[in-house]
Amino acid sequence: MKFEKVKLNKKLFYWTWKDLPFLPYAWLEEKELKTLPTPFFLTEIHPNCHIGFESKEKDELTNIIKLPDSFEKLELDKNLRKDLKRVEKKNAGVRIVYNEKNALDKSKKWFLELWKEDKKDFQRRIKLWKGKCYTLSAYIGKELIAVHIAMKEKDTIFYLGCWWNRKHKSLSAPIFLLKRDIESAIKDKMEYYDLEIGDQPYKKKWGVIEKPTKYYAVLTKELADYLEIEKYIRIKK
Repeated sequence: MKFEKVKLNKKLFYWTWKDLPFLPYAWLEEKELKTLPTPFFLTEIHPNCHIGFESKEKDELTNIIKLPDSFEKLELDKNLRKDLKRVEKKNAGVRIVYNEKNALDKSKKWFLELWKEDKKDFQRRIKLWKGKCYTLSAYIGKELIAVHIAMKEKDTIFYLGCWWNRKHKSLSAPIFLLKRDIESAIKDKMEYYDLEIGDQPYKKKWGVIEKPTKYYAVLTKELADYLEIEKYIRIKK
């Protein structure tokens, strides 16, 4: 586990997991606790991890879809189910390529136009995702319009996002590709499809399981007060 320093002001800072923004959830082992740099603060820890305090933040709840044996059995929002039918018709002419070479490089401009991520952070993201993720590339003719990004781990698929061309907004390509990937996960008998944490309305429409994620904090009282954290392990000066 690699760490990075987060500076809050000239005086206060804490250490956290360097790859937290790029991968689904964090996880701590008991053996790691003694070697953590301090002060330390880590959020988005998986609910099943036995280390950490439960988060009370709504935007840190999980969005986990328990996969049945057919797509029709998913407990979808009624409006979403109707929308999916329309999206399928709109994308009837779209061709999907699985794990296309350089898919992330071909679509990265759409992500960077929207988020303006720091160059070093983006290089780190690309390196990690190329090693751990698979992609679904959507084409209209020879034109790439979207790349769906996900990661498989044991019995779960983690959805990491979709980089897409806003010029084709009317096609709702991210939703179309998400549906196709969930259908594939069901076919492959995966147990869960995880939309990651967040309170985005579109995630809630998939009939998700909401569980509080955890955080782990080793802080001074001054730092805990600044971060407005109630439960933490106090550093004694």
